Amino acid sequence: MNKRLILLVLMLVSVGFVFDANSAPKKKKKPAAIDQAPVDSSAVTPAAGSNPAAAAPGPVQDQPVAQEPVAPRIITLGDSTRVNLDKLVSDSTIDVIDAYVIDTSRPNDGFYKTSTLRGAKPFPFPDENVNNIKKYKRLWRQIDLTDSANRIFAVPGETLMKDIMDAIRAGRLVAYKDEDFKHTLSFEQALAKFRDSISEQIVDQSTGDVTGSRMTLAEFIPDSVTKFEIKEDIYFDKVRGRVVTEIISLAPIKKYKNSSGIFMSEFDTRPFFLYFKQLRKLLAAREVTDLPRDISNVSYDDMFISRNFHSRIVKEASPSGAKISDKYKTEEEQVRESNRIEKEIRDFKRGMFKYY
Repeated sequence: MNKRLILLVLMLVSVGFVFDANSAPKKKKKPAAIDQAPVDSSAVTPAAGSNPAAAAPGPVQDQPVAQEPVAPRIITLGDSTRVNLDKLVSDSTIDVIDAYVIDTSRPNDGFYKTSTLRGAKPFPFPDENVNNIKKYKRLWRQIDLTDSANRIFAVPGETLMKDIMDAIRAGRLVAYKDEDFKHTLSFEQALAKFRDSISEQIVDQSTGDVTGSRMTLAEFIPDSVTKFEIKEDIYFDKVRGRVVTEIISLAPIKKYKNSSGIFMSEFDTRPFFLYFKQLRKLLAAREVTDLPRDISNVSYDDMFISRNFHSRIVKEASPSGAKISDKYKTEEEQVRESNRIEKEIRDFKRGMFKYY
């Protein structure tokens, strides 16, 4: 009984294997590719009595026409070198423009220079006690910007006058009508002091003929101011034991030119006056550089306080209030009188500490 049962199980297992092998999907073999020459559909004509639609079961597609290969153009040079002329074409695979990365640093016109004086404040002067002043003298001086020693104040485009007008426009500096600082001027009023009335021709644009004239105001150019006048006090402080020279005011000078174009200094005017202690805040924040005179990284305030400029005395305080030019008419006499006052001041400073 057991032998029959085992034989029956083996027969069932063998029948199962045969069934799995027959039921597995069979892979279709790809038909072998047959090399056939391309057939031109236009050259094939259907047989008589045949149905074209039945002869062509699907749409007929245009087959590419085989082209005959073109022989390369090869030349032989004198040294037996063979050159293919078809390969002598430009190489567009290399783009020079994309071969570098743009420099994104900010441009700098000229040498690198960092201003360290923006926002700088002037050092304060010590408070003076009038009871400690032993000798006192008031003078007026003129600084001529055409002098080579004063060119630092007249750098084209960066003149001291331009900085002053910009500060008045911004409301950071007050222009006074008089040197006693009792009346102030607005920026428009201060600017009008420099602008002269000039005659301007009226030209007809269509014909180009002059039809008349009109009066207009000339444009003010800060570079045209070539002189400044300073008022200063010289006194001896017996407590500190030193002679002090203190600038009180600074005023630009407007030159007077007659109808012949000749400058007449006796008619020069002062459009406005500036209080020097207030002006120092502007001067301390303006850096100057003058390499020929070994001046660098200093401010305009340092230039005035250290007396690093050339000037000439034009007036000495007196009851009459007369200028040197009112007493002496010739230039030689005026220079002589100015030098005399300068010598008097030097002798006073030199003899102050002599004891007998």
